Amino acid sequence: MAVAATNLTAGNDPTTGTTFTTASITPTANRLVLLLVAFRNGSSVNPTTPSISGNGLTWALFTSRVYDSTGTSRRTIFVFRSLGPSPTAGAITITAGETETGAMWVVDEFSGIDTSGTNGSGAIVQSATNIDESGTSPTLTVTLGAFSSTANATYGGFSNTVGTDTTTAGSGFTKIGSTANSAAGI
Repeated sequence: MAVAATNLTAGNDPTTGTTFTTASITPTANRLVLLLVAFRNGSSVNPTTPSISGNGLTWALFTSRVYDSTGTSRRTIFVFRSLGPSPTAGAITITAGETETGAMWVVDEFSGIDTSGTNGSGAIVQSATNIDESGTSPTLTVTLGAFSSTANATYGGFSNTVGTDTTTAGSGFTKIGSTANSAAGI
């Protein structure tokens, strides 16, 4: 079965605070749900891993990356995974460990995936990251290992410090969800 992706919601909040809430979503049973969160912190502290709750699911941090680690405005991107037999409809609550000056999120759902493991772990085979903190590169390349099956798929999450969506899907890829937050610069 081929992997298929659906964007459930995308949004942002430029308000300074510790709690951010997505629009209501209705995840489908036994599908991988990925939540990408980006924070901007207005102090010289890198944003720490938030806690995530909602939809009757257990959200596990899959990966994170600080992408602006200098100065008095720090930014970090996080990707959480979840999968459950009977998710509920509702919003996702994102609770930061410290006050953030803004947040953005994208929630995507995937069918045709391996449902083994816990909280979607069986659906994820590999992970790779890349970063350009200089802000001088118009492109960013992330290299993955060879896929082990034609049923494998790729998911990418990107954020920048200018607060506009400047991403373009590469050849053979489709952009399924995006948001921008120019007020918060994420």
